Amino acid sequence: MIARPEVWVLELAARFWAEVGHEPGFPRDLRDATWNFPDLHVKEILNLSAATVAQEFARHNVPCAPLAEDRQFYGCFGARRGVGVILVDPTLPADELRFTFAHELAHFLRDCREARRRAVARFGTGILDVLDGNRPATPMERLAGALRGVTIGSHTHFLERDRWGRVVDEATWEAEEAADRLAFELLAPFNAVDPEAAPSRAALVSRLISVFGLPTVPAEKYAILLRR
Repeated sequence: MIARPEVWVLELAARFWAEVGHEPGFPRDLRDATWNFPDLHVKEILNLSAATVAQEFARHNVPCAPLAEDRQFYGCFGARRGVGVILVDPTLPADELRFTFAHELAHFLRDCREARRRAVARFGTGILDVLDGNRPATPMERLAGALRGVTIGSHTHFLERDRWGRVVDEATWEAEEAADRLAFELLAPFNAVDPEAAPSRAALVSRLISVFGLPTVPAEKYAILLRR
């Protein structure tokens, strides 16, 4: 069975490309598409680690809790007052760097921009004082669910994992899955992939790697999502 992307995925992807002004060919590097975003800072850091992430976030006034161990990162996302910060390790292989940036960008688009847009659409710009941590939510705002799924104050995707490398928090796991789903649509749109045309799932994986530049593991995951 072919599974189409959820409506929210298509809407966010369409909104992103409308802002960029055009959709590039494949494989696409989304860093080129976001260089002039006023509310997003992107920085490449060699051998990105928990310690260097914390240092860089501090420069942008994005506080983050320290991890139990100083492990390596492919990429990381943080935000404060609606301004996002994406950090990536430029030493990654090209396909891994492509997907890592798309994944972190998806966090910015969905968990930061879209969450704030929905809240403002419902309550007006005054709700931004709540989202930015300047005042507590009123009883009416809490009752109406204005803050459901919205992070108050600073926002980081700085994953704690258990000793087997698994995400330990269910809400974080859901956010990571959503970021993957949006990243897939940005890098390899459903209509361009045309999963029905692939004779097998293996052929679809091969196409996602060779045409759209996905790394092997994400390509396999995307193929499973598309052909269930």
